[in-house]
Formats: sequence, C-alpha cells, structure tokens
Amino acid sequence: MAGARNVEMGDVSDRQELRNRLQCKSFRWYLENVYPESQMPLDYYYLGEIRNVDTQQCLDTMGRKGGEPVGAGFCHGLGGNQVFAYTKRGQVMSDDNCLDAASGDSPVKMVRCHGMGGNQHWKYDKSTMAIVHLNSGRCLQHSRADNGRLSLQDCARADSAQKWVMKSKFRWQAN
Repeated sequence: MAGARNVEMGDVSDRQELRNRLQCKSFRWYLENVYPESQMPLDYYYLGEIRNVDTQQCLDTMGRKGGEPVGAGFCHGLGGNQVFAYTKRGQVMSDDNCLDAASGDSPVKMVRCHGMGGNQHWKYDKSTMAIVHLNSGRCLQHSRADNGRLSLQDCARADSAQKWVMKSKFRWQAN
C-alpha cells in the first residue's frame, strides 16, 4: 500500500469525462442512500494514525475484536489496524468499533459504535494535544511505566504520555 502512494497515477481525464457523461453520483451519496448502515465515517475531523508523543507509538486495534482492550504499537504508516477516525460526533473509531471506557478507572476498549456518546464520547484538544474522555473528564494516556498500557488518568498538561498527534498523511473524503 505504501508503494502505491509513490506511483504517478497518469492522465485520468478520460475517466473523469466518463463519470460526468454518465452523471455518476458521489461516494457520499452512495454511503447515504445505498449503504447507510456502513460504519464509514462521513463527517470527521481527522482520519489516520494517532501517535503518542512520549512513546512514539500509535493507537492500534491489534486485530482484536470488539470488547477487547485497544493497544499501541510501532507506527508503521501502512494503515490497517492503525487507522482511526476522530468523528464530528466525538467518536474515536476504527471500522465499526469505537474507543470506549465505562468509567475513569476502567480499561480503554474497542466496543461496537453505538452513536449515543456516553462511554464513547471523546474530545481532542488541539492546544494540549489531549484526548479527553468526556464522561469522566480524564485523559487517554500511554505509559512506558505501566507496561505500555492505555488508561484514563487525571489530565496533566505537561505529561507527554497524555499528548497525541493526529496528522493525516492521506486524504479521503466521501464527496
């Protein structure tokens, strides 16, 4: 996948002309009208890897299913298990699972997205680079000292284990 990004795509004007002549609909239209049950985030602030400033590791589903803890690992830049969307509904999601914490002391897990906020409602604060769990008011932390476990801790502005970088290297929009 990484290699495809570096290949010149060539002239696509014929394909664009065909699309216009056939009056093709957008991918957003397809998702809204043909496949509305898709978990593809249509409205998001960010899509890509989420990197911890202290450990330089990325959020990673580790291939786990819903109800299991989310992990972090070497940022490989290949997408897959490390692609997360921060949606305009305040979800941090990968496929149809969202970051979820039942309380401020419970483990951070991937749970099927329900769209009702609550345990799955997060806010990314660009100024502090913190991912805040709104129900508990605590910050997502990846700690070297705690076997690299992800947890919710009281927010501390200076703690780099609570700072996360969201910078997308690829663009996808459902327009």
